[in-house]
Amino acid sequence: MNRNLEKLNTIGFFDIKPVLDRINKVLNYLDSPQDKIKSVLIAGTNGKGSVASILSSILISNGYKTALYTSPHLVSVTERIKINDREINEEMLDFSLGVVFKACEETDTSLSYFELVTAASFVYFRNENIDIAVLEVGMGGRWDATNVVTPLISVITNISFDHSEHLGNTLELIAAEKAEIIKNAIPVVSGVTGHVINVIKEKTETTNSDLYILEKDFKVNLNEDKTFNYSGINNNLNNLTTNLEGRHQINNSSLALASAELLNTLYGYRIDYENINKPLLSVKYEGRFEILRTDPYLILDAAHNTASAKALVSSINELKEDKFIFFISMLSDKDHEGFISTISNIAEKIIITKIPNERSTETKLLYKVTKQYMDKIEVIEDYKEAYEYVKKLNTPVCITGSVYLIGLIKEYLGNK
Repeated sequence: MNRNLEKLNTIGFFDIKPVLDRINKVLNYLDSPQDKIKSVLIAGTNGKGSVASILSSILISNGYKTALYTSPHLVSVTERIKINDREINEEMLDFSLGVVFKACEETDTSLSYFELVTAASFVYFRNENIDIAVLEVGMGGRWDATNVVTPLISVITNISFDHSEHLGNTLELIAAEKAEIIKNAIPVVSGVTGHVINVIKEKTETTNSDLYILEKDFKVNLNEDKTFNYSGINNNLNNLTTNLEGRHQINNSSLALASAELLNTLYGYRIDYENINKPLLSVKYEGRFEILRTDPYLILDAAHNTASAKALVSSINELKEDKFIFFISMLSDKDHEGFISTISNIAEKIIITKIPNERSTETKLLYKVTKQYMDKIEVIEDYKEAYEYVKKLNTPVCITGSVYLIGLIKEYLGNK
């Protein structure tokens, strides 16, 4: 019986405690496992999970025992913690959690769900003697539990509106929170564009950190055959391809490639540039423009804010289909209007459902918002019933709006 996993599941999944004192106290008691591993830390509003997965794939293909820590999970918490693309098994996660729970008792400390899993991942990675860990920030940066590490490289993918109630209501405030993953004299790779890059620049000047910016210090160009060329910090790589769909994944690939270059030149990690296409084509990242069927299309995509909705629409437009039906549910703290107004531009119809989640938005509210942008709307309260309905349609369908909806659909398909 995995008692520690059961105990974890009794803790509030969405409980956010914006300080690092508690996790530092527990990790210090455990002899600071996060300091025993080398790491790359990746923050940003969108794309950070993709960049983490791509960089992990590159490092694995070059022979390094590579840990990957991402969040949230789709079906099982074990998805968050991997070594060489293999999920931690439940027994090992239970053991690692047990170590952390005991430390909590000894130090009279209470950790959140995310802090517990993060601390357990550090314990596991240290015990497994990994070569390097690629860590995705959960939310923001300053107070995120992953920000207890001093990484070899800090990466910030982009800045847009999400989690504004915690990070701030302007892009500058959000950028400042994410920029707090930048440490003294540690190089930074950035995909941030527009005037907000000045926030990142100011932080790197304060910390005396070298900054490498997409479209300035490294670039990508898309070819007509959908391959792309990478003009890098030290290397130019042509006719590259990735198995991740969408133009935005090419930008994400460039951030991973720039990070790999810096690991090579600054820290001596071997990177086989001649065979770099192999890891780009073997990246695994479920629920991100995941095509379950092609005739007609049935797609799962975890887009849940306006910026990711724009990337989703761009990816769908590349499929050259006239109209898509969207099957959606959203959490209550998301920008419903921004998301729905974006997808409505290519939507033939929007089907609204509700997921069993304490933060799920009522279907009546989503209907009211959607009605501002289109007339063809249907509400099917039960998400399983809604899935069975859209699956039978002879029209392209995209299931989107929430990571948790995607996870529930995948779990439902797995059980079937």
